[in-house]
Amino acid sequence: MLRMGPMNRYLSFNFKYSLAFLVVLIVICLSLTQVILPCEPFEPVLLKPVDTSREDMDFFSFREKFEKAIKEKDIKFIEQVLDTNISFSFDANGTGKQKFLKYWKLDKNPKNSDFWKTMSDTIALGFTFKDQIWAAPFLFHQTPNNIDPYSYSLITGNTVNVRDQPTIKGKIRAQLSWEFVKNEYDETSNTQKKSPGEPCVWQKVCISDGTIGYICKQYLRDPLDYRVGFSKKDKKWMMIFFVEGGD
Repeated sequence: MLRMGPMNRYLSFNFKYSLAFLVVLIVICLSLTQVILPCEPFEPVLLKPVDTSREDMDFFSFREKFEKAIKEKDIKFIEQVLDTNISFSFDANGTGKQKFLKYWKLDKNPKNSDFWKTMSDTIALGFTFKDQIWAAPFLFHQTPNNIDPYSYSLITGNTVNVRDQPTIKGKIRAQLSWEFVKNEYDETSNTQKKSPGEPCVWQKVCISDGTIGYICKQYLRDPLDYRVGFSKKDKKWMMIFFVEGGD
C-alpha cells in the first residue's frame, strides 16, 4: 500500500482549501452581481424609425393636408375626415363621430383641445401600411412580437441620456438610441409633475444590461400609447381610429 508523503499531503490540503475558496469567491461574485444588476437583463431590441407613406402618393398627399390642418387647428377639415364609426376608446361608448368630438372637447372650444398636440406627436413618428390601413406612429405596425406592449417603451431619439437619478443633475449611466426599455414602477419610480428647475417628467426604467435608470418621458413611447389609423372609403381617406391603451 502506497503512503502519501508530506509533500503530497500538503498539495492535497491546499487543493481542498483552494477549491473551497473558489466556491466562496463564486458565491460572493453572484451576490455582487445581484447588487450591480438590480433588474433582470434582457436581449436588447432596437427599432429604427421608418415612414413609408411616400410609397402611396395618394395617401401622402392626404397626409400633407392633414398635417397642415393639425398645425392650423382646422376643425372643419378634421370633421370631414372623421369616420362615422371612429374608435377612440375601448369602453362601450368609445365609438362614433359626435362622441369623438365631445371626448376631445372639439365640439365647443376646439382651439383649446389637447387633440392637436396629441395628434401632432403621434403622426410625427411616421406612418406604415398594413391590412389596408395607414397608421402612425410607426411602432404600431412595427413593434416585435417578443416585446410586451404593457411593460416596455421605445426610446424615441438618438443618444438619449439614462441617468442614475430622476434629475437633470443625475449621473449619465448610458446613452441609448431607438431601443426598448422596461418600465419600472414603485413608490419612487417616477415623478408625475415637473419639479422646479427640471425640464421634464422622469420615468424609471430597466435597460437591457440590467441597469436601473431614469429617462425623460418625452423621449419614451409606449406601443399602446395613442395611435391613429386611416382607411380609404368611397375614394376618401377617413380616420377610423385614434386610441390609446388596449382592450
